[in-house]
Amino acid sequence: MSRQTKILLSLLFLAGLLIRIALIPNPGFEADISFWKSWGLGVIDKGFVEGIRATNNNYPLPFSYTLGAMVWVYKLFADPHNFNAFWSNTNLLFLTICKSPSILADIGIVGIILFIGKKAKQFAFPSLSAFSFQLSALLFFLNPVVIMDGAWWGQVDSVGIFIFLLSFVALLMKKPTLAGLIYILAVMTKLQNMIYAPLYVLFIYQYMEFEGMKKSLIGALVGFVGLNIEFFRVHDIARIISSLTDNANIFPWMSLNAYNIWWIVAHGKGMAMSDKYLMLGLLNAKTIGLILFSLSYLFVILRQIFHKITSNLEDHNIRHFLENLILVNASFFFLMTESHDRYAVPLTVFLLLWGVFYIYPQETIPEIKDQRSKIRDTYQKRLFVFTFCYLIFNFLYSYNLHTALVINYPNNGLPIISAMTTPLFTISASVLLLSLFGLFVIYLIKKTLPLISFTTLIFLLLSLFLPNLPLLQKKSIPITKLSPISQSQDFGYLMQNLAVGSTFGINKWTRLSTQYAFYKTGLGTHANSSITYHINKTFSRFTSDYGIDTEAGSQGSVIFEVWGDDKRLFGSEVVKRFDLPRHIDVPLSGISLLTLNVKGTDDGITDDHADWLNTKLWP
Repeated sequence: MSRQTKILLSLLFLAGLLIRIALIPNPGFEADISFWKSWGLGVIDKGFVEGIRATNNNYPLPFSYTLGAMVWVYKLFADPHNFNAFWSNTNLLFLTICKSPSILADIGIVGIILFIGKKAKQFAFPSLSAFSFQLSALLFFLNPVVIMDGAWWGQVDSVGIFIFLLSFVALLMKKPTLAGLIYILAVMTKLQNMIYAPLYVLFIYQYMEFEGMKKSLIGALVGFVGLNIEFFRVHDIARIISSLTDNANIFPWMSLNAYNIWWIVAHGKGMAMSDKYLMLGLLNAKTIGLILFSLSYLFVILRQIFHKITSNLEDHNIRHFLENLILVNASFFFLMTESHDRYAVPLTVFLLLWGVFYIYPQETIPEIKDQRSKIRDTYQKRLFVFTFCYLIFNFLYSYNLHTALVINYPNNGLPIISAMTTPLFTISASVLLLSLFGLFVIYLIKKTLPLISFTTLIFLLLSLFLPNLPLLQKKSIPITKLSPISQSQDFGYLMQNLAVGSTFGINKWTRLSTQYAFYKTGLGTHANSSITYHINKTFSRFTSDYGIDTEAGSQGSVIFEVWGDDKRLFGSEVVKRFDLPRHIDVPLSGISLLTLNVKGTDDGITDDHADWLNTKLWP
């Protein structure tokens, strides 16, 4: 490499760093940065356990270590209890501190790419010139997606990616215990890394056999206990578990500004449409998304297993792992509901690491002089295809991130692009991004044993058909088989197949009953309540018994109502505690939204434990 080339590369890397520094004063996604302040200050003032309990922090403990460190560093220079200064959206000191981890992680990822290039032969990567890996590192460092997510937005996705890649490198260096320990740190720092676990464990087993897998699992276990030691110390295991699960379904929408298949289904309003809408018979959007993602994972696992059986080439094994890693991440972003706009950020790195295998596959290494010209043309063609697709993906995806930012904070983006937030632009971007995803899937299918694709297809058809079998057989459907798109009540929580008093724990669980007539299925609720289901004009009738639950006190008195779309279809008389259960049969033809209301009467809502009993929908 010439001296001029080295200077140019150095200047371009410097430009990437200066762009990041210039973006630090931008308030970014202000809500996220406010959360960082709140959660970090909580652990500094009250300690990790009480600080997390005192705030709405629902992330694993290691994330709080990072946030606590941010506020601790801030405290060295300024008082975090100076309310106006600390909580200002333009607090330059805190913006610098909170964006620094992402900037440093970006630099660290550059270092990992260059390190892999230096050890390419040892790590079974294509043995290319140093310039090839430097160019890949530069593509990452100047990537608008990466810059926008960290230095602009203020998120820490790069930190999670960096730690995950450290785990991958540790594995390539034949250090499985360290790889497992670092991987669990990646998961506990950024929960999205959890989705790679089954594939990663399988890859470790293939790469280092059973002994290596055992050591990696031991490392992961030690890491998990060590990283959560504060909660183990106070015997709060439930908090550890909840930190790993509570984020699921916290935003039950089609798409959290992720330009994926559900953004298109929602007509560009993914944050305004519940993912509990029925889409295919009895299957709602969320269930279909889970099916599609799960079957993508099945496809990935089968590819990884059968590839190892049919090939002993180490670089092919790594290439397949990277291909499968990309598909898992892309499927999570494109096929799942409730997907965040930032969930595809890891693709910016995974694609680059896989790209060297795509452009320079081992099977095309020249063996005969006469073939070298043809092979060179193949290299150039693949280089063009990969570069073109990679740049288009990042252009569209950076637009996705920018739009997600400016619809919340219009002043924090680029004015010209900020105007392009209408469904015409966002849906068009979604279609193009999905097209790139589709091309990648087609590429993988062509490189995969037909039996694997056929098996995945069969499971897909069965997954869509079997849940809808009762509907096809014209059988009644318990309403508990559906998920409400909205629900509210003035006491307790909506209970399925239990009375509302069961809200207060297993010791309070009671079966549904009205005046000692017991029912196996139904809804236990309380006045005033409203439960709305999307039934998509699928059903002709609604039947149910109803009454005050036997567990209620003597003052219970309510009115039951059934609404279809905006029309009241049924309203009961006042129902009291000692009344026997009553029955309704309401026609539903042409109804999309079914709402079940329970209203209190003039005596208030004391003892108004109301039950919808043996509630069924009929095709």
